[in-house]
Amino acid sequence: TKTILETFKQWYQRRVRGLSVSVVLHCSPNFLCVLIHATSVCRFVTPVIMSFLLIAKMVLYGLVASLLRFILNLLFGPTKEQRESNGVLCSDILYDWRAFPLSVGPSYFTVRFRAVRDLDWLDRDDVTLFSVTGDEFYFVRTKAGVDIHDAEQYPFHYRIQHDTAVELGCVRREVVQDYLRGTGRLARKGDNISILHSIGRCGSTLMATMVNRTKQCRVISEPAPLMDIVDIITRKERAITRDATEHYALVKEVLLLLSPREDRKYFIKTHSQIIYILPLISQVLPGIQQSYMHRALRPTISSFLRAFGGMGSVAQMEGFLMPQLPKEIQKIWSENRVEDFGHMLMVMTLANFYVYINETKDRTDIKSFTYEMLLENKEAVCKSYLKEIGIGEEFVSTALSAMEKDSQKNSAISRDKGVKMELSESVLKFGEKIGEMMGIKLGGEDYLVVNVGNELKID
Repeated sequence: TKTILETFKQWYQRRVRGLSVSVVLHCSPNFLCVLIHATSVCRFVTPVIMSFLLIAKMVLYGLVASLLRFILNLLFGPTKEQRESNGVLCSDILYDWRAFPLSVGPSYFTVRFRAVRDLDWLDRDDVTLFSVTGDEFYFVRTKAGVDIHDAEQYPFHYRIQHDTAVELGCVRREVVQDYLRGTGRLARKGDNISILHSIGRCGSTLMATMVNRTKQCRVISEPAPLMDIVDIITRKERAITRDATEHYALVKEVLLLLSPREDRKYFIKTHSQIIYILPLISQVLPGIQQSYMHRALRPTISSFLRAFGGMGSVAQMEGFLMPQLPKEIQKIWSENRVEDFGHMLMVMTLANFYVYINETKDRTDIKSFTYEMLLENKEAVCKSYLKEIGIGEEFVSTALSAMEKDSQKNSAISRDKGVKMELSESVLKFGEKIGEMMGIKLGGEDYLVVNVGNELKID
């Protein structure tokens, strides 16, 4: 059945080019879900149709997944004693539910409990932190022979973890804390970790690929657990400031589990929303090296629209993304709201700048640089950045070779797969107005933020 559907899909995409229609076919042992997304037939109706179909698909999948989970847990689930043990509850992954790209923990999979394993299981090289719910930490063991840290082949870490997972391990948070304490990791300062923050769609994936080419760091591109803790923390009433000590432990635990070996360098390229926990990172791991990459707003928002503009309705995306913004920015958005993707993306991008600018008013350790700087002076910027993260200049030419290809080619949001949505001048003027409210100054035809500061010193 899957072969027939794949053949039909390929034929359909070849023959019906005039309507720019993409077909997403998904087959499970129990049912077939077919989604048709007309990406350019109607600019305004398409997101509404897509949202309706996406919600219908997720509800249907949710019901089936929940029923299967209930039955399997009833028949094969762990006992109370096993759930309360100081080990890893390991389960075989029976089915991969691709309908939940934003889920956490076991919602991604249908699993069958196998056994309680010793905490030594976490030390395996093919076991990595996958998701965090606050009370539980989830790890996956991935297929042998797959280097999930190859950022060039797999630009998004969470995606390749999900696609190659064969075993899911669940550990209670208090057990994780004892494990980190017992192995001495809680005493670490993070000297072997570099983090690249960015506004998104600004070349940060390219930078991760460049670092990956040097083979001097284990690259982790957009790890999902950091997104999990952003979602947990930003929904609290308390603002995320340096003195929010109640969040320190969770942030530190996740960062240490993402970089388990002290004798290895790690380079973490974050999702743009991780910027919201920027004030906490240096508080919990003072030795960590952080940097910030950005780009002029015109090409950035245009790229965002191409990559994400057709994924759903404005209200749907707004409901997911806006609660993560700083409370003061949420207020600005509510008072100036425009029901349009471009306007929403503009506020989200400006919020990213807002957090960085405010956090670095009294510190100079988080250097910033732009995509435009990299294009203008490739060798010098590459050399300076590699030096900043502790990689020698002898690797510059190797790193620069990554600029010859699309760094997101193997992803769903590569430059060739986007939806064509035009950026209007009204969005840019709106950004100028909102930026002024946030203390952000824009300049030039492409609306570059000119008061970022802490610029990377170019040798």
